[in-house]
Amino acid sequence: MGNLAEMLKSRDNNFNFIRMVAALFVLISHAYPLSRGASEVEPLVAQLGISLGGLGVFTFFCISGFFISLSYERSKTNIDFVVARILRLYPALLVVLILSALVIGPLFTVMDMRDYFSSSEVYSYITANLKLKDIHFQLPGLFQDNPYPGINGSLWTLYYEVLLYALVLVLGMLGCLKRIRSVSLFFVAYFIFYFTFRFLLEEGYTHPGMQMRMWVQWSFAFVVGMVLYAYKLNIRLNYRILVGCWLGALFLYKTPVFVETFVIAWGYSVFYAGFNTQWFARQYNKLGDYSYGLYIYAFPTQEILAHLWKGISPITMIFVAFAFALIPAVLSWHFIERPCILRKRTVAQRLSESFARFSKIFNRYSTK
Repeated sequence: MGNLAEMLKSRDNNFNFIRMVAALFVLISHAYPLSRGASEVEPLVAQLGISLGGLGVFTFFCISGFFISLSYERSKTNIDFVVARILRLYPALLVVLILSALVIGPLFTVMDMRDYFSSSEVYSYITANLKLKDIHFQLPGLFQDNPYPGINGSLWTLYYEVLLYALVLVLGMLGCLKRIRSVSLFFVAYFIFYFTFRFLLEEGYTHPGMQMRMWVQWSFAFVVGMVLYAYKLNIRLNYRILVGCWLGALFLYKTPVFVETFVIAWGYSVFYAGFNTQWFARQYNKLGDYSYGLYIYAFPTQEILAHLWKGISPITMIFVAFAFALIPAVLSWHFIERPCILRKRTVAQRLSESFARFSKIFNRYSTK
């Protein structure tokens, strides 16, 4: 296999399938607390210090760091980039929020229908969660008797992903992404900040808020993806490098930097597998990208199962939830996500024209 830049010349890759596997990791991981309670240990935590769901999120973020950088480079304007990101994220999110509050809620709440619909929490669930910053996990009287009460605990990651999109936008506007020296300085500054922050946090010298801690934690995989893209001409996909990454992670097992080393090895492995195109992946890509839909619909599906099937085991929940959550995921891709993606150029062009007209009007009146 050649370098990453050469691999990008072909559209045949395995990333739709890998993202789907990552979403399945999250579903599997959530099945344990959702069926048995918050104290239930998720897979891989004891062995790696990372849950299987966390590994899935790291996978999403690493792939995003690479392809969001590519998206910015290929965008004609900043408006194109912003519109593409909004249309990829928000339409499907809005639909799942509406379905949760206005369909799932009324069907399963223990409250009277009149009381439920008169509650401001029902409508703030939609409006507040669209802002992403302070995710609301509860709806009135819904699934409160479940082992893990709530409606959609997967949405919290979207806020940090949007912040990282904004990071790419800011770096792009500053011209850093076009100059290898500038982006290299950013990477040096980021990794110094990251490891300094981690040291101060672990030693108790700083006490940042939860959102700051979470952003730093999850940004690492995203920046690893950015690094892979920035040096795509120099990074080759070679099994010797792959083995070296995993030997390094194994050597540093149980050390303070094991998680970071593991994420780097995992990230390289994701791209090694992603560009190692097989016949199956080419066929799979004809189906579509159902990963985002599975990610946002799996948690509500699992909560419904926990409510209807008291005492359901994690393994049973995994298989049944996957089968049922796949249905709205497929519908979301074909009727919401894909149509919105196909309209991004039209929307961006109309916004650009509107901004241009507004600028002319503003300049005309400002000179009077």
